[in-house]
Amino acid sequence: MMGLVMSGIYLSYCVLNKAMINKDVKYILQNQQIKYTRYFTTPTTLQNWLWYVVAGNDSGYYIGYRSVFDSKKEIDFQYFPRNDRLLDSVEDTEGLQKLKRFSQEFYTVEKWSDTLVFNDLRFGQIMGWQHPRNNFVFHYFLKDSADNTLVVQRGRLAGWDKNAFNSLLSRIKGN
Repeated sequence: MMGLVMSGIYLSYCVLNKAMINKDVKYILQNQQIKYTRYFTTPTTLQNWLWYVVAGNDSGYYIGYRSVFDSKKEIDFQYFPRNDRLLDSVEDTEGLQKLKRFSQEFYTVEKWSDTLVFNDLRFGQIMGWQHPRNNFVFHYFLKDSADNTLVVQRGRLAGWDKNAFNSLLSRIKGN
């Protein structure tokens, strides 16, 4: 019984945090005059206090982080263009259409050397709160010979050490 009570309390706490973050994000997007047609928020790695925020449209996305403890009503957003034009050089295959559907239209395309990379923004970045321009955790190489066998969560915990953990704790504490 105690386990159910504790789980219920934690779940309620998480729902309240999500509602508070969403309210703040809508206010901040309007206040910072960021135009968007869709957005989402999701907690970052292993906790419920620092949230990953993505807002944008078919041109690109603003990505930032918001702590439940932030006192300032602002987010330092980084803009990532969607770069759909880069897909013109790729055959419009069923696989590419599945990637677009899977990402729920929250994606960008980048060129790394001679390879096109499809990023699903919903899974977050590798320590993005510390390095706002870092790679995205879910990226798929749009090249037949590329190794895409373990696509999801590439590098989710890459670079984690004591300094990274302290950086996360510092960001959670708020601005």
